[in-house]
Amino acid sequence: MNNVWYIIGGIVFLFLVYLWMTYNKFVNLSILVERQASHLQAHLKKKFDLIPALTDVVKGYSNHEKGLLTEVTRLRSQWGAASDVNEKLKTSNMLESALSKLLIVHERYPQIKADRSFNNIQKNIGYVERELLHERKVYNKRVSYFNQKVQQFPSNILAKIFGFKEKQFFSIENE
Repeated sequence: MNNVWYIIGGIVFLFLVYLWMTYNKFVNLSILVERQASHLQAHLKKKFDLIPALTDVVKGYSNHEKGLLTEVTRLRSQWGAASDVNEKLKTSNMLESALSKLLIVHERYPQIKADRSFNNIQKNIGYVERELLHERKVYNKRVSYFNQKVQQFPSNILAKIFGFKEKQFFSIENE
């Protein structure tokens, strides 16, 4: 009878250790995802901070693109005002699309191609884009690992108990 209590105590102890380790794993993974989201936002901010200079250059050459310039400026402000990661990611997708259209404007206006400021801004945006690509990959990798833990048995039970929910991937939406 005494051995039964030791066995039950051992099982309870192992369960509590598993519970503790799994909870801490969720917390650590969640922190990694949040940290990577901050890195991603910092790189997006760096890219979007180049927008005013870009719009100024384009504005100087073309009055026909006012709607596009207004849209880019509005989305940049909306991105800056977004309160959570999901909202920032959604807005950044829309801004990326509008910004790519703005960068194509130089094809319609050959005099912009010769503008040194435009070329420098375009190079800087290209550099930041390469950094962003890396940050997106790392973010999505961390989100994937976190989401696997949230979905896999038996950790999915503990995820529900402790309120851990799947994170959103960062993806570029094409129009």
